[in-house]
Amino acid sequence: MATLDVSVVGELNLDIIFYGLPEKLELEREHLAKELSITLGSSSAIFAHNLSCLGDRVGFTSCIGSDPLGEICLKRLGESGVDISHVRKFAGKTTGLTAVLPQRIERYILTYPGTMYGLSMTDLDLGCIFSAKHLHISSYFLHKGLRPAMVDPFRKAKEAGLTTSLDTNDDPNNRWSPDIQLVFKYVDILLPNENEACQLAGAADFRQAAEILSKNVPLVVIKRGSQGAYARRGAEKFEGFRLPSPLSIWWAPETVSTPVLFTNSSAARVRRIACSTPT
Repeated sequence: MATLDVSVVGELNLDIIFYGLPEKLELEREHLAKELSITLGSSSAIFAHNLSCLGDRVGFTSCIGSDPLGEICLKRLGESGVDISHVRKFAGKTTGLTAVLPQRIERYILTYPGTMYGLSMTDLDLGCIFSAKHLHISSYFLHKGLRPAMVDPFRKAKEAGLTTSLDTNDDPNNRWSPDIQLVFKYVDILLPNENEACQLAGAADFRQAAEILSKNVPLVVIKRGSQGAYARRGAEKFEGFRLPSPLSIWWAPETVSTPVLFTNSSAARVRRIACSTPT
């Protein structure tokens, strides 16, 4: 019997969000923000946190440095009920940190990877990970240590009877290496945003991207910011609703990813997933 509902493997860091900055940021000038928020960051951690808050049993595998940033991350995750016993601490290393600078409809994202690069296959307790029903991995292109062997945990998870999902996130080097196609073979649910989907598929728009990607992955759910989400499973298409304008656009995309894994993939529920809105 599975002891976890979902095992999440990924990066762990804090986000610092500066609100109300000038649209034009000049060099050698001091720019003042109107508000500041320090919150749990990283795709995988936000996903694990939200899923646990919905009531799933979630185990988290990651690494942090031996510093206050890492301790704050662990505290935030632990408070949500996530099992953090498999988060490794690397002595003498620094936990990653992301600064987010929102503009009108877009944002600057500045990341110091820190220990994100350090996670490798030797840090994964496969026995614990495969005690779950589902494996979710985030930020494919940030995992320099894990990426060369990324196929292995997905393949072994499928062999162990788990379902799997991948949230690729952005490629900071903008290369979008085709080696990720080898991983798709063992992925049940793919969760890119609109730009990521187009880059992965070499497509001009998100609908074309979904059509291409769905030939390799059974269920593709594309996160579209204030436009909601768009899902495709084979020939079936499900389109979400536009979010109400008063809603802040700076919610994390993982807010849409979470209900995808919290429900099964029946047609009716996929439609509800595609229409999910963050709160």
